[in-house]
Amino acid sequence: MTAMTAKPIPARERRLEIKRPLAFLDLETTGNVAGLDRIVEVGVFKVDPKGASFKFQSLINPEIPIPCEVTAVHGIHDKDVQNSPTFAKVAKPLVKFLDGCDLAGYNVVRFDLPILEAEFERVGQSFDTDGRKVVDLMSIYHKMEPRDLSAAHRFYCGAEHTHAHSAFADARACFDILHGQLRMYADLPNTSAGLSAITVEQSKRRTMDSGGWFDTRNGEPAFARGKHRGMLLREIASRTPDYLEWMSTLDLPKDTVRVIRQIVPRYK
Repeated sequence: MTAMTAKPIPARERRLEIKRPLAFLDLETTGNVAGLDRIVEVGVFKVDPKGASFKFQSLINPEIPIPCEVTAVHGIHDKDVQNSPTFAKVAKPLVKFLDGCDLAGYNVVRFDLPILEAEFERVGQSFDTDGRKVVDLMSIYHKMEPRDLSAAHRFYCGAEHTHAHSAFADARACFDILHGQLRMYADLPNTSAGLSAITVEQSKRRTMDSGGWFDTRNGEPAFARGKHRGMLLREIASRTPDYLEWMSTLDLPKDTVRVIRQIVPRYK
């Protein structure tokens, strides 16, 4: 039998084939902690097997303040939602809109669905994901476009990294990739100081410290991990100081300790 090479199907000939409606959903929220944070906007784009599309969109009053750091991301202020319906009022029509649908979205498994399910539970509205197919576009993206060193070398240098996992070859590949990035992005700094500033900026967007213990909420340190995730450090220091005493037994990074000392000057 002669081996055949599969030929890619032209994009214009490929169509999504579904047997039940597929609902693409996205949430804007007060933060990323399910059960603590609230939804401030929900948007759903639904398509059925025949190709018809339907829209569900609503701003939502979260009934709690929207942190300024989060507003800086999605642009929704407290005043924008003060006259909007609460999630309790939106929940029933949203459940009806999603009835019989499979679900899709970007990072929907780790972000949107946990927060949505927590919100439904909070207002006493039944919503079950059992039996639904869930399509996460981020998972597909990461599978089809790997973000490892070899992929970066291929993208920025236009060639395969043929000696991957040899320490020196990988180090040299990093040098080549950086030059490829400088060629591709005209506004990218070309000094160590400028490039380092980008690294620091991106790191701060994730957490306040290298240990990943804290991020910011309304300009204050809030736990980004642990059982108090999402809670302000100030509140925990006041309510459950034993938790900080437990943290003092850990080998915490110096910058983590500095964050704690902003609130508890005598810590450790």
